[in-house]
Amino acid sequence: MSRLLGLVVAASLLASPLHSQDSLMARLRRQSDSLLGSWREAEKLADVADSLEQVRATAGSDTIAVGGLRIVVNPSPLPWRQAAELAWPVIDSLYGSAAEDLPQHPYIFRAVDPDSGVRRAVLHVGVEVPWDLDLRATTTVLLTTVTAPHFDPALANWLGAALRPTLRPQDERAVVFVLLVTAPAEAVRRCFLGDIARCKDVLQVGDSTGLLARWYVTPAEREALVTEAFTDYFARGATAPSLQRCRQHHDDACTTLLQSLPPGTLPRPLPQAAGILLVREALRAGGRDAYRRLVARPSAPIGERLASAAGMDIDSLVVRWRNDVRAARPKPLALPWWASFAAIGWTAFFGFCALRSSRWRL
Repeated sequence: MSRLLGLVVAASLLASPLHSQDSLMARLRRQSDSLLGSWREAEKLADVADSLEQVRATAGSDTIAVGGLRIVVNPSPLPWRQAAELAWPVIDSLYGSAAEDLPQHPYIFRAVDPDSGVRRAVLHVGVEVPWDLDLRATTTVLLTTVTAPHFDPALANWLGAALRPTLRPQDERAVVFVLLVTAPAEAVRRCFLGDIARCKDVLQVGDSTGLLARWYVTPAEREALVTEAFTDYFARGATAPSLQRCRQHHDDACTTLLQSLPPGTLPRPLPQAAGILLVREALRAGGRDAYRRLVARPSAPIGERLASAAGMDIDSLVVRWRNDVRAARPKPLALPWWASFAAIGWTAFFGFCALRSSRWRL
């Protein structure tokens, strides 16, 4: 009998923690359901507020549709329709068939008086634009406001900037040409001279291991990077002695310091404009569906994605990119035939004046 009573007591003691645990789990579940319900209610209220704000912002406005571009604007002297007619072909040429997937909600613009002293209602929807812009500036506003049909975090992280349509792609090529010519990095100079492997390195479309040695080839480059860009970062704490040794031209100390940087901190030897131009070249080479192929596999290496978009291997694409950049070499200034005679004449004139002047005259 006493044995049976002991078993009953033991069972009750074991059941008590289980019952308490079940009660705790049920209470946590109820709290979680309550928080989820509150979040859904807040989301609905936010949607209602956004809808009301959009109605307030678009009251009395006009909708302009050109191609797949939809804009809502208030009455103003801005040339919105002409700007949209200029902007849409540029948007369509960049995104191709994916331009059909632009956000269904139109872009909202509100022309305002550029005089900051004029009071106006505060709206939280759309973009405010001065009403005195010309056609080119208005078109640029449209192009810089349009977002990509499919947001791609990996592509945006690699580019370091948003990929947007542009009215003058030739200006971008000229900028990259100057970067290739003037960049102090040896890897960039080798790329300019035709080393496609080095181009892939500085564009970061190939093997991503050991980039420090491939981006900054010489000890002088690594020392300059440490002492010019990261002096304050390494000047404190345990890295201060290594910084001192690096300043004394010890390459092992410079290399160790640079290898200790957090991932993604090492600056690229070629700025982001080069990568943007490479993406444009891939989309131009790949045809109407190039952008869809580019964003189809966001987890794939960027080199594979660009090759898929362009419809060619990455080496061929980089060769096209380099040739395109080299073709943007600024044209030499052509002087008229009489310019040299004029220069000689002015030189003789000023020389004659100098000979007739007293050396004591101020």
